Amino acid sequence: MPLASIDHVLVAVRDLEAVTADYEKLTGRSVSLTGSHPDYGTANAIFQLENTYVELISPVGEGPFADRLTAFLDARGDGLIGIALGTENAQALSEEWRAAGLHASAPQPGEGHAPDGPDGPNGGVRQWRNVFVPEEDVLGLFLFAIEHVSDASTRPMAAPLGPEAATLHAVDHVVVNTPDGDRAVDVFGTKMGIRLALDRDAPQWGARMMFFRLGGITLEVIQRYGDDKTPPMADDAPAFFWGMAFRAADVAAARDRLAAAGVTVSEVRKGRKPGTVVATVKDHSGGVPTLIIGPDPEAEANT
Repeated sequence: MPLASIDHVLVAVRDLEAVTADYEKLTGRSVSLTGSHPDYGTANAIFQLENTYVELISPVGEGPFADRLTAFLDARGDGLIGIALGTENAQALSEEWRAAGLHASAPQPGEGHAPDGPDGPNGGVRQWRNVFVPEEDVLGLFLFAIEHVSDASTRPMAAPLGPEAATLHAVDHVVVNTPDGDRAVDVFGTKMGIRLALDRDAPQWGARMMFFRLGGITLEVIQRYGDDKTPPMADDAPAFFWGMAFRAADVAAARDRLAAAGVTVSEVRKGRKPGTVVATVKDHSGGVPTLIIGPDPEAEANT
């Protein structure tokens, strides 16, 4: 199927200006661009990283997406609302998803406007085509596909504000919680065509863990059986996007940078994946549970 990437991750926020400042602090990078979607009733700020971008998005007017954002924010507060899957051929993807049994829309045009107009530094109007699928087809999740019509130069890389090694330069994985792992395999693997790289039972964590890989990012789908700390999800509960992990070349340097900036962050510890270390970010992340992951210097020294 003509899927190429997890094109971007959407974080719903009430105070766009404040959370944009938080994400500059979190990533150690300046915002790539800001803009608005007049047809949707929303405004956004984009942080373009090496393998995807994070879009902070807020309702500012009237429109179908503004209504969705408002309902989400009222129910859950700031947080991870959805993802967009990247394609180079929206029409072909729509047809293949329909053939696989998804009720995919025909490609829908969309555009975003920079606040400073076509001659300003943010670059005017960006255009794309979206393919939407009903939430009931995809575990109750909000996700869609996007084909960018505008050149990639309209989404400049978020520039580092300090030493590159201490910044967050890419997204490693996005976490989905679901009560039905078998249905997740059917939706993401069979119908959407995303490669299932690993499917394992992890009783030590009270969960079945499925890793779907696309464009250098893992969609980590977790069916939680429950344990002493976390009860299982109800069988009829919708799946939901939960958290996100960023990559850093030097996790310790990133951790120290964040702590110095007033962000609450854990000490560096060994990651579950061999050869990695991680640190947990506990605030200034737009309501998204956030992990930083990178290479373990001790493991590298022993190779």
